[in-house]
Order: sequence, then C-alpha cells, then structure tokens
Amino acid sequence: MECSKCNASVSVHARYCDQCGANLKDDADFLHRKALDRFHRGMIEEALADWDKILKRDPGNSTVRYYQGLALYDQGRLEEAVASFEKALSGAENPFRVYFKLGMAQYGLGDLQASIRSFERAREINPGSAETHYRLGLSHLRNTDLPTAQSALEEAVRINPEYTRALYMLGMVFAQKGEPASAIEQFKKVVNLSPTYTAAIFELGMAHLKNGDLVQASQEFARAVESNPGFAPAHYMLGETFYKLADFGEAIGAFEKVLKINSRDADALVRIAECNMQLDLFDGARKAISRALEINPNHREAQYLNQHLGEMTTPHKPGF
Repeated sequence: MECSKCNASVSVHARYCDQCGANLKDDADFLHRKALDRFHRGMIEEALADWDKILKRDPGNSTVRYYQGLALYDQGRLEEAVASFEKALSGAENPFRVYFKLGMAQYGLGDLQASIRSFERAREINPGSAETHYRLGLSHLRNTDLPTAQSALEEAVRINPEYTRALYMLGMVFAQKGEPASAIEQFKKVVNLSPTYTAAIFELGMAHLKNGDLVQASQEFARAVESNPGFAPAHYMLGETFYKLADFGEAIGAFEKVLKINSRDADALVRIAECNMQLDLFDGARKAISRALEINPNHREAQYLNQHLGEMTTPHKPGF
C-alpha cells in the first residue's frame, strides 16, 4: 500500500504515515485503496466494511457506491447491488460501466424490463461495446422478444465477428424462430472458431435434425460426444438419430452410454426397449422396460410397451 498523500510505502493496517504523518485511518482515498486491495484478494466483507466507513462520511461518493455494488453483486446480494449502482449513477464520472453492471444485477433478479433500460442507456453512451449489445440481446431473448434479441445480437457480431457467445445465442434465436438453416449457419461459425464448444456442436446437430438431415445430425452428435464424453444429451440424441435411421444396434449402444452417465434415466431405457423390439429381441426389451418401471412406475411409454409386449403373440417386425 502507498500513502495517499506522499506515496510512501505503508502497511495496510497503518493508521498514520511515518513519512508525512497523514492520518490514514480517516483518509477516504487510503481507505478506498485498502478496500480495493481487499476486494481483489477476495476479502469482500472487509472491503465492504471499509467502504461503509467512507460512505458514512460521504454518502454521495459515486466511485465507492460503484465498487460497493460490485462487491455485493459478487456475493449474490443483487437487490442491494442494484441499490448501490443506482446511487452510484448520481455524479458518476463513467456512467457506462455503472449502467452496464446495473443491467447485469437487474437481469440476475429477473427484472428484464429494467435490465433492458439499463443496457440501452449503456449502449447510448458506448454504442461500440459488443458486450452491451450481447447482454441486451440476452435480456430481450429471455423476455421472448426474438426479433429485438436477434437485432441486438447481430450488432454484437457486427462489432466483433469472432464473438462466439453472441454467435451461439444468435443461433439459439434462429432455432427458437423455427429457422434451422439460419441456425446451422451460426452454429457452424461458432464451431469453426471454437472446435471444442460442445454445446454449439450439439445445437448444430439439433438444427440439422430439425432441417431433416439425419445423417449430418448424427455426425454432429458423434462430434459432441467425442468432444465431451460425459455430455449425456448428445449420447441420447445420437441414439434418437440412429433410431430414426433404423440403425437400432447403434442406437442401443448410444442409449447405453447415457445409462453409464445416469443409470436412472428411464427414457433411455424405454428407447433401448423400443430398439430391442425392432430387432425382435423381446427378452432384452422386457428387461429394459422392467428397469424403467422400477425407476418410474408412472412412465406412460414404459407402461404402454409393457402392456404391448404382454399382448404380442407373433414376432415383431420393424415399423412398430
């Protein structure tokens, strides 16, 4: 630490400067520097206590209010953080960052309209901030305003064409709008920029599936499980795609991998049963259904298949 008056080195616990004699315990600038040091070292409660000392004497200190809001935000005390950021706006030298963090806290509270207003004010001050356009897009997306979300995210990507998070969310917007071809385009950009972005690879597979391209979808789901072998949804959708392609053996293998990740996935067991029935492997189907019903006795598909198997008197053929 340094003395706020003469810049001499002093202890963080110093009450007076040995060089110039400054009263550091009552010096707002020194207290603020000490609070920042503590904040950056994760000593948030201690930092908040230092800032409270300053605010008791100077409640209108915008800089301290801003950092107080950051600390409260990091602790998850979002309502208090909002109050601090709102007070920081009065006299703030850099209102952009205050509006931006205010929008983040409001978004965390689910106050979407307020977060949109805050991000819009931040955007007015700094229209070149791709992150602000991105956050504004997220607020509109969560508020189910897909066209406005798309516009904000497209602006974020225009400013930063390699902004993978914005590209990914733009792909999600197109997917929700029922435009799989446009979603595919965006997810491909993400994967090209970040080949191990498992969620983007998975969503690329989903977009191909919705676009009717089962082979391409299966390839993307296979890439997703290769990227992250523990990502159960990709194994499950790989199984679903193989099932649609009538490759029931491969589908069983994919669903069994789901069960290795989560042995109580009743849906995967039902799909295994359906695949076994397509292959006339009724004992395997019965075992899978029995396990599914043990996990979830009210599973409707498992109940139906269990009844259907009991009624079957002739070998089942593909097309069930």
